[in-house]
Amino acid sequence: MFEEAFGDNPLTKILDFLADYPRYDYTITEISKQSNVSKPTIYKMLPILLEKKLIIKTREMGQSSYYQINRANKLVKAIIKFDMEIANAIAEIEEARARLNDTVIIKRYEPVLTGPKSRVSTT
Repeated sequence: MFEEAFGDNPLTKILDFLADYPRYDYTITEISKQSNVSKPTIYKMLPILLEKKLIIKTREMGQSSYYQINRANKLVKAIIKFDMEIANAIAEIEEARARLNDTVIIKRYEPVLTGPKSRVSTT
């Protein structure tokens, strides 16, 4: 949802993905695949994200480190709340469009049964 509001950039894509699943942690490979951001770009962004405490390193398994969005960070809390508000607003807009389209379709194909030709013959 962030991309729609803040544009198509690596930081937005990474935070957007992690904010959608705030309780899970991911490797760089998983973040890259899910956010559609190259691994080299993620490695460039990682120090910034860690320094600003937007993400945290949760564990290491073998040679892989796992990261998740830092839910204790006030900015992250605002980001997640805003992400939910954006999702709700988009859902409301899409629902209104669907209702409008249904109304237009019904009106467009509604038969008009008025005048002398609409009478039923009883002979």
